Amino acid sequence: MKAAKATNFPDLVEITADGTSIGKTVLANRLAHLYGEFGRKVIRVQIESSRRRGSASETGDIVFINLEEFASAGIRNGGLVGVLSPLFESVIHARKSGAGVVVDWAGGTASHRLEVLAATNFDATLAALQLKALSIVMTTNSSEHMAQAEKHLHSLEKVAPNLPRALGLSGRAGPFDWPVGSEQRGHFDRLLATAGEIPVLRIPLAAGRALQVCADAGLDPTQALLMNFDELAARLGVHIFLATACATEIALWWQRVGGELRKVLEATRAPVTA
Repeated sequence: MKAAKATNFPDLVEITADGTSIGKTVLANRLAHLYGEFGRKVIRVQIESSRRRGSASETGDIVFINLEEFASAGIRNGGLVGVLSPLFESVIHARKSGAGVVVDWAGGTASHRLEVLAATNFDATLAALQLKALSIVMTTNSSEHMAQAEKHLHSLEKVAPNLPRALGLSGRAGPFDWPVGSEQRGHFDRLLATAGEIPVLRIPLAAGRALQVCADAGLDPTQALLMNFDELAARLGVHIFLATACATEIALWWQRVGGELRKVLEATRAPVTA
């Protein structure tokens, strides 16, 4: 039996992008905390190279799937679907427990993901399970990333037409404002045209490189926010005034992204019945 849920947020949220260093993992972390703020347990599924795996300090149960295992898909039962069994088992478990599932796909795995969605008839299967899902396709303001996101949104519509989608605009590399007629503006206009009426998640840049400074010190935003300023200064190797400014910028970013996520999650429509 499907358990009652503490929120009307989607049961499953995937965060994906073709490129790397776009901000998927930090967004997944914020999303997991948002579910927790509303009293809902979270299972996090992180698909990442074992060489890049960070500390297991994030919120919720964490299921790691090593990217290196994709190479063995040809000799695994079910191929890629077999490799990703921990993901699907998490979804089945969450359906029974009422937890939410947040999936952080590694950069460069878009084609693998599309293959898996097609093989599992993903959107129809989720609808049959009465699970609501959302796929967030992320991009920075680079022409390459925007072109990749445009292509991925097109492919998602073909492979899983009933899977709700959202476009995540990551401000990590700067704002999305260019003069009319520029190459970047052309890519952005085409991306928005492809997105159509799907929700758009605008993720601001944390001023003063606050997120990057903490990441360089091995801290995620939550850890930084929970430290006192003396402790944070020592960890970052800076004086207390810089540490205080860093914590302030992270707190502002945390609040703004939480508001953006909530709007997008609440706008997600119910799944189409199979």
